[in-house]
This record gives sequence, C-alpha cells and structure tokens, in this order.
Amino acid sequence: MRQFRYMITAAVILSSLFFEATAQTGIGARGIFGVSGNSYGGAELSLQKLGRHEFNMGWANDSWKFTGLKLMNFTPGRNFAIYGGAGGGIGYTRRYDEFFGALALDLGTYILIGPFQLGLDWRPEWNLFNYSGNDLSFNLALSGRIVFGKWKLDRRHR
Repeated sequence: MRQFRYMITAAVILSSLFFEATAQTGIGARGIFGVSGNSYGGAELSLQKLGRHEFNMGWANDSWKFTGLKLMNFTPGRNFAIYGGAGGGIGYTRRYDEFFGALALDLGTYILIGPFQLGLDWRPEWNLFNYSGNDLSFNLALSGRIVFGKWKLDRRHR
C-alpha cells in the first residue's frame, strides 16, 4: 500500500509539471523496447520539455523509480535534436524492501514528425545509496511522445 501512495504522489507531480509547461512539451513512454544490461529496465511514463528537462516515472516487476533530468540541446535543428543532460532519481525495490537513490546522465536524439516525437537515448545510472543490486546500470531506451504546442524546435530553446 505504501508503494501505491508513492506512485500516486509521483503521478501528481508529473501531471502538475505537465500543466505548468507551455509550448513544446511531449508526454508519452520511455523504455519501449528498453534494454538495461544489469539493472532496472522497465517502462516509464515520460514528460519532456524539449531541450530543457525530462521527468520519468518507471516501473518494472517489483520496483519503481522517479527520475528527473536537466537537458541541453547540442544541435540547433528544427525537427531533429541531439541532447545531453544530468539529473537524479529515487526509487523503491520490494525485493530488498528499501528505497534507493541514483545519479543519472543522459545522451540521446529525437526526431519530430508532426506532433509525434521518436527518440533513442542512453542513460547510465550510478546507484548512490541503499541499493543491494548493481551499483551501475546502462539503460538504452526507445521513446515515443506526443508533443503539445509547437511541433518544431525553436532556436531560442537551444
């Protein structure tokens, strides 16, 4: 029951961030055909302010994780971007009945096709505390989002 409360809290945070956001906000899923070599690799509900920040709420088997990242575009494209970022996350695993925290880096690319965003990113994560599993994971994931607002990258948001 406690895990359910944390998931509801994270969903409320994600939805409030969605309503705060203006143009160029994508909401969808990350982890479609995701691969994680040695650790967490589940699907994630994803909210991305293109080229600015990304928030993900993920779940897999007996665990969940909330991750927040600050992003920066490396390319000044209009419908295509290569970006990088850093952030952190917190999660819970029922297997060990404990919370854990992680530091995350992110390197990815996406393309906008009308109101749809297709992306691929690589996110190495270092578990900093309370994780009895692996300390380092390399998460590669495909994402799909629907973009609200402008459908083209705005050069002001590089």
